[in-house]
Amino acid sequence: MKRTFLTLTALLLAPLVSLPAAANEAMLAFEELLKIDVHSHVFEDFPALNDLFQRINMRTVNICVPAGDGHLDQMHRSANELYRKYPEFYPFIATFDVRGHDRPDYAEKVIAWLDGQFALGAVGVKIWKEVGMEIKDQDGKFVLPDDPRFDPIYAHLAKVRKPLHAHLAEPIDAWLPLDPASPYFSYYSKRPEWHFHGKPGVPSHADLVAARDNILKKHPTLVLIGAHLASLGHDLDAIADRLERFPNFHIEVAARARDLVRHPSDKVRALFLKYSERIMYGLDAMWKPFLREKPPTDLERRSHLQMLELRYREDFDYYAGQGVMTYTERQVEALHLPRSVLEQFYNGNARRIYKLDAATKPAVR
Repeated sequence: MKRTFLTLTALLLAPLVSLPAAANEAMLAFEELLKIDVHSHVFEDFPALNDLFQRINMRTVNICVPAGDGHLDQMHRSANELYRKYPEFYPFIATFDVRGHDRPDYAEKVIAWLDGQFALGAVGVKIWKEVGMEIKDQDGKFVLPDDPRFDPIYAHLAKVRKPLHAHLAEPIDAWLPLDPASPYFSYYSKRPEWHFHGKPGVPSHADLVAARDNILKKHPTLVLIGAHLASLGHDLDAIADRLERFPNFHIEVAARARDLVRHPSDKVRALFLKYSERIMYGLDAMWKPFLREKPPTDLERRSHLQMLELRYREDFDYYAGQGVMTYTERQVEALHLPRSVLEQFYNGNARRIYKLDAATKPAVR
């Protein structure tokens, strides 16, 4: 860890040296750059959303999650239909049933299910925080994500070259006392089931991060994307350490710019510059009408679209903009990343890792 810290700290000088050239580079217009949100949950044929994507030059990767709430088939049917109708907008990531992991034929059935989803066009597989934080064995112990029962599944993904998009663990705040100053105070106040502070017998944050690391050690050819800054948004050096140690490890930033803005902008910029081929953009917006008692109204749909565009633009101002800006009521120096880095972050890495050019022809080129 010390080695990586020194590397990142030294890199702080590099952006400062090149900053005058970057400062002279005009800021990209928001609509000018193709943007791929690699972390969406869209489960309705929503023409106005397609219109928004077209207008602002946005695409998405549609993720089926969670796997254990009883809606597995319904989610995948919706994702399949959207992909068939609008492949340029909704390439999708499948997930698999995490219940029944004690069955002797569990891995075999999961692999068959996933192969069926790959045949329908799935570009990857999602595993969610319920593994490690909710799912338990028959003896009441939490099932960790590196459990040997999942190994045949991971090995199969590596064999067929499908990436594993892994939301494992949570921000470190989930293990700390509730703090009104935390950006996650509202979330954990309203969802105490995911707040582990003071709960006996639960895995620690370190346990879950180590379990994800162990997946990469056991399956070195598996491409794994650590969702939400790999649940390490509080520690950029820990992120860099894993990007150094695991060549097939990548991260995305969905819903975690709120963590990035708590760090010095120079240090965040240094991370993006050094690992420009390993970081992807995401937002983590959810639209699941099938969970509602009543269908959404047109007003609710319009409000959702307004929220999406606002957040997409605010994020872009942070990553591409220059000077001091306000991000979620916090004064922060925008990163003003070079165009080449923005291209990789916003579309190039996603296109390569998920093979989106083939999946979304002809729109994404």
